[in-house]
Amino acid sequence: MNPLTVSIALTGAFLCASPALLQGGKERPSREAPEAAAAPLLKDIQGAWKLVEFESKALRRDRRQEVGYLLVSGEFLSFECHLGWMDDAGRRDASTFFSGTHSFVLRADSTMEMTSLIGTTVDPQGRTPLFEQPGRKREYKVRFDGSKLVLKRELDEQTFRFERQAQDPELDFYGRKKKPAPPAEPPPPRDGEKKKE
Repeated sequence: MNPLTVSIALTGAFLCASPALLQGGKERPSREAPEAAAAPLLKDIQGAWKLVEFESKALRRDRRQEVGYLLVSGEFLSFECHLGWMDDAGRRDASTFFSGTHSFVLRADSTMEMTSLIGTTVDPQGRTPLFEQPGRKREYKVRFDGSKLVLKRELDEQTFRFERQAQDPELDFYGRKKKPAPPAEPPPPRDGEKKKE
């Protein structure tokens, strides 16, 4: 699969399938605040999430690898996902990515209505960044069971499955071992005190 095919498919799968475009430019109004029934779910999904599975009818699954992280803070979220396909020899054959920050409203029926603030993918040749127009709408159904989060778009069944990112104090956000902090310098001696050897 070449980068042209990957990028066109990805753009169709994630960035261009907004209700505004698919419904003749008519955007549904967003609510000002989450409905009371959605407040517990909104609280539960806060934090950092690691992508563990991505389903899309538009993108070939065979030999595909993906890495992604989602960060939910209040009524904002940021998501970045890198996708790559390997050839028969185990070398990278094609790759692409998408990244974006969105505001969202969580409705009582567990639908997340996202509004793009900023977003980027690559052009069909896989070389030049393409910037998303702010204000693009997306909707996903949200499922949460304590340690797993699922976002599914009913329009095309595109599905992201996440696991909560471990909050191990020994690991950084990406799950890497943190470097030890340098030893603290002793405070300088006060006037009249001798410097300790």
